Amino acid sequence: MRILLLLCLTVLSSAFAADWRPMFDGKSLAGWTPTQFAGAGDIEVVDGTMVLNQGQLTGVSYTNATPTMDYEVELEARRTQGIDFFCGLTFPVKDSFATLVVGGWGGAVVGISSLDGEDAAHNSTTRYHRFKNGQWYRIRLAVTATNLSVWLDGDQVVDADIRGKTVALRAGEIEASKPFGIASYSTTAELRGIRLRRLGPAADAPAKTVALPATLVASLDRLVAAATNSDFAHRRLAEMCDTFGARFTGSTNLEAAIDWVLGRMKADGLDRVRGEPVMVPRWIRGEESAELLEPRRESLPMLGLGGSIATPRGGLTARVLVVTNFTELSNRVAEAKGRIVVFDAPFTDYGETVRFRWAGASEAAKAGAVASIVRSVAPFSLRTPHTGAMSYATNVPRIPHAALASEDVGRLARWQARGISPVVRLRMAARTLPDGPSRNVVAELRGREKPDEVVVIGGHIDSWDVGQGAQDDGGGCLAAWEALRLMKELGLRPRRTVRVVLWTNEETGGAGAKAYRTAHLGELKDHIAAIEADSGTFAPEGFAFTGSTQAGEVIRSIGRFLGSRLGAGKVTNGAGEADIAPLLEHGVPNLGLRVDRERYFWYHHTSADTVDKVAPHDLARCTAAMAVMAYALAEMEEPLPR
Repeated sequence: MRILLLLCLTVLSSAFAADWRPMFDGKSLAGWTPTQFAGAGDIEVVDGTMVLNQGQLTGVSYTNATPTMDYEVELEARRTQGIDFFCGLTFPVKDSFATLVVGGWGGAVVGISSLDGEDAAHNSTTRYHRFKNGQWYRIRLAVTATNLSVWLDGDQVVDADIRGKTVALRAGEIEASKPFGIASYSTTAELRGIRLRRLGPAADAPAKTVALPATLVASLDRLVAAATNSDFAHRRLAEMCDTFGARFTGSTNLEAAIDWVLGRMKADGLDRVRGEPVMVPRWIRGEESAELLEPRRESLPMLGLGGSIATPRGGLTARVLVVTNFTELSNRVAEAKGRIVVFDAPFTDYGETVRFRWAGASEAAKAGAVASIVRSVAPFSLRTPHTGAMSYATNVPRIPHAALASEDVGRLARWQARGISPVVRLRMAARTLPDGPSRNVVAELRGREKPDEVVVIGGHIDSWDVGQGAQDDGGGCLAAWEALRLMKELGLRPRRTVRVVLWTNEETGGAGAKAYRTAHLGELKDHIAAIEADSGTFAPEGFAFTGSTQAGEVIRSIGRFLGSRLGAGKVTNGAGEADIAPLLEHGVPNLGLRVDRERYFWYHHTSADTVDKVAPHDLARCTAAMAVMAYALAEMEEPLPR
């Protein structure tokens, strides 16, 4: 009977879906027209592919009619040059529009802009994927009245419920792509196999309810009570932060902190405590400074950006050119030669603004600049510059890249607006060393019935080389560790194994996450879920989730429990945590702890990320949320569906 029902459903589904209709003939731009973007590259058809040659923003718009609801689009795309998005697919959604971004924000982000005013790098659709230049990727988008869904090479990466959400385009040049267009940003992109088909209307079915067993609820209540009535996690976090300070990849501080954690975990009586070896990149900041020379002399707080090269010995002195974005820079290339280009990009959200930190040096170098500076990626500042990772394109010179506090960048911009051309001297002694050894920290509470089935829970043990790494991500590490310790202390040994992993090198390359995936590749089929806390440990709000629809029903049931006990029951689509993303590529459902992040980017990657910024009460509630989610998934009779 079940087989017959599935067969009937398959036939009905096929009946509702029309045949695919080609949108690109592979021979010409028939049906398409170049989108009128400033600084666009040339567009041509070569060997059956549509080529969007590298410009600032380059695109094509479809000139034939398209449906506005209940349809699918499929294409293949690849990036052959550049570091940003190679498929910005703008499409209609009923009486509005949105853009699917593939490979954006420095090359890795997949997501939809925008939902409720948040763009592709900062909403429930945000995913991260390592795209290789020259490799084709098959992209499919489905638009219905209830959902926007995206598949990448056959794997579903986005399933966004849009009921009650505002769907709109990001403001800016992308508006020119309406109603249907494809664009690339600072890359050469190639497209082929573009096609479309209509879908039948989908039923607006309510979410299913999964009841938690009473015995499980009783155990979860014990975990919540134990976590929220203790400040042990905060005291342990303070000890780690005060003892070791910043835990930067490649530093003796990090390795000493890892030794300390391993020792404490063994003393806690956790199972199979070990450090798993990882080779990590090593970047050394060295001595650095920034000095304003004209129109007056003053030392400026600054931080070099991770991966930057050094200035020449003795420093580098030049007049600055302040611009607000890459488009303005491309329009002022004649003024940029021999200057220090300063990006005065106001903070909108992290995913949007961080691209100036990530790609700013290469964009400035293309214009002939001798160095580049970014306004710190933050919504608030007390003259505290923010560091972070940056990258260099392979086809342009490498120039020094640093960050100044927003107050100082704003002052440079005001002087420039008054006709004054400030002069700045940068001194940076940064250098990159050969890769060196580090470790992922691993400890377990072995399952009583199915020890080979694993729920992973963790954070990243490394931090930047300033501050104490308390919010990013010491608090996340302690929340996961304490969750496991409390299970052990309360005698709550779940059906499956709960494994804490504190990943190394999240901040400057993610080597720990990749090493864990490689070391445990044969076990990933038995990884039930991976949970990470890497958004700070302010008041918890719930979890973001990436996985199957059936699994989502289970997660929402646990979310309802968290909502009733902690006010942290919100479950959204789209976990985008960096350390568990490699596991998602192998089908492991991902969850990310979500907290109130209003103040997170005040301290993020600064000297101010210290333990006093973590409230004991908030950390305790984050611990409770992590413990509940991990224990529930490890204890349930059936594994989380994939």
